Amino acid sequence: MDYIVVNGEIVKKPETGFTPFLWEEPFVISQKMWFGFGGIPLFHENLDNIKLTLKTLNFDIPVLLNDESELFRITKRMLNKNRFFRSGIITCLIFIGKTETNTIFSSVGFTDFDFPFIKQGLIVDFSEFVKFTGNPLNRFGFFNVPLWTTAASKNRESIHNNSIFLNEKGIVSDCISANIYMIRGKVLYTPAIETGCYTDNLRSCILEIAPKINLKISESDSIENADVIRMNEIFLASEEHGIQWILGVGTKRFVHHYSVKIHELLNDYLKQKVK
Repeated sequence: MDYIVVNGEIVKKPETGFTPFLWEEPFVISQKMWFGFGGIPLFHENLDNIKLTLKTLNFDIPVLLNDESELFRITKRMLNKNRFFRSGIITCLIFIGKTETNTIFSSVGFTDFDFPFIKQGLIVDFSEFVKFTGNPLNRFGFFNVPLWTTAASKNRESIHNNSIFLNEKGIVSDCISANIYMIRGKVLYTPAIETGCYTDNLRSCILEIAPKINLKISESDSIENADVIRMNEIFLASEEHGIQWILGVGTKRFVHHYSVKIHELLNDYLKQKVK
């Protein structure tokens, strides 16, 4: 095959500028990780997650991913060459083709030093799309991307900035590209793994630091949409988007008190991780 159609024009394959391994129609796995405070705080945890994804799908792990010290060195060098000296996001892409696997690390820089905190509150709704608890792939980002993309597309037709997913039992599971945390009184509630929620490395960090501000942790498999409305405070968290506090669900409005404190503790936690 010498010629293909690109955006309505017939061109020669070598003239497209496409990376050659893309012609193998590869399966793609991606992972976002935040960098800042002079390091990549959850670098090794993210690599572990990538390896677990590959093992779960019965794919071979690229040699470079097993040499974590070298991969960390060249990733840091990439950030320095890009002059990203504050903070930002690193994206790891694994392209698994028919004959070979290729790995790409790219990055985008932010102007702030701290882990992101989105000051403008989100308006969210309950998604019409349902998650199913029985699928063991729910925890992985790549499996959730089609659902997230579809839900986000629907939101563009409304005032909503994100959506809360319920599972087939009507229980809260997670949100688009993030885990959800809800506070009532002195208890921080978050969906248990059994709800079919997506789980990233930041989840364990937040569950570890929340007790430092006297919050009791409840990983629950029984939070219904009516329970969400009765909460005092709700926020989302992910390495890709930072801490996002929810202003409202429907007509209900929420405060943002503990989420600010958790953000402060999280920054301290991540600073310690790079020392």
